Amino acid sequence: MRQCTRGFGAIHTRNKSGNNFIGENYYADCSSLVKYPSLIFVNAIPSLDRNILIYPLYRRFFFDGQFAGRFEFGFRLNEASIQEVRSMHPSASYDLIGIARQLLMNRIVVNLLDSRSPDALFYQTSTLLRDGYIMSSTNQKSLALHDITSVGSTYVSVGAPFIFIRSGVDTPVTRIKRKRDLLQGDGFSLLQTRSGVRGHDFDTVVLESTRDLMSESPKERLARLFYSQIRAITFAHSHYLTKMDEGEFPRSRHLAPAIGAMIERIKGLVPVADDSRDGETCRELRSILDNTDVSVDQLSSEIERRLKSGRLLRILSWVLTYFDKKADKAIEAAASTATKQFLASSP
Repeated sequence: MRQCTRGFGAIHTRNKSGNNFIGENYYADCSSLVKYPSLIFVNAIPSLDRNILIYPLYRRFFFDGQFAGRFEFGFRLNEASIQEVRSMHPSASYDLIGIARQLLMNRIVVNLLDSRSPDALFYQTSTLLRDGYIMSSTNQKSLALHDITSVGSTYVSVGAPFIFIRSGVDTPVTRIKRKRDLLQGDGFSLLQTRSGVRGHDFDTVVLESTRDLMSESPKERLARLFYSQIRAITFAHSHYLTKMDEGEFPRSRHLAPAIGAMIERIKGLVPVADDSRDGETCRELRSILDNTDVSVDQLSSEIERRLKSGRLLRILSWVLTYFDKKADKAIEAAASTATKQFLASSP
């Protein structure tokens, strides 16, 4: 196995899954690619007009080896501040939408292999992350022969970022007015909402749990893993369908194998050594997946149907003006439907 990814950083096995940060078995560290400010503060509780430190946990890139990858950046509110607020202001609630918006509006630096180090607002980094991936995965000779911009826009695409937030009993939240419910039950709810960033539709997913912040259940972890990965796969398939219709890509079928591989990867998560809690979590995830009765073929067919109908609606946006400038609507619908169908059928 390779030890590092050029321009990204070292390749690691996951080492914090027992502490609520479960992921896939291997990931490329993006610490060389993305740089944050030394300190990030957010106004998390408007009623107190108090800023709370939010610190980065990880910067990772995952790839399924054939079809779709995803960048994943993890953050956490300062635990000491959370406990202090809970003690001194027990009725205070957290504005998750405001936190998401402030994160997306934060400036980061992207270090590219062509010596560029542009800084940009987080929500505007899609093109920079795309170029970073292409440069990392392409040998130097080919980089000198091809124009990154034209090749990247044709063959590789990185979608607009979305935020996944988990809240527990430690962090009660303010009422979310504009939302789309995805799943209810088993001690947590999953919903979509808007961060309020201009030009973005539903770009934030919130998991509200009845557990505390250090007690994420196996099914909550499965919801987080599955939704994040299925959205990446759905976005990749949408890009593929568009390019296929434009004559750029040959006709092929990759969606069902990608979903099947994703499920097998989650089933095959290897527990952290000498961590009994992580071992139990991995066993429970495998049990949930083994008992899920959703067919991969049916799931992929439903996703493809929704993506194609969504694209048709965008083509007819001059008639159906409601769908104008909502390019991710089909992706959101497909990922949401898949998550609800998949998780609602598991024990």
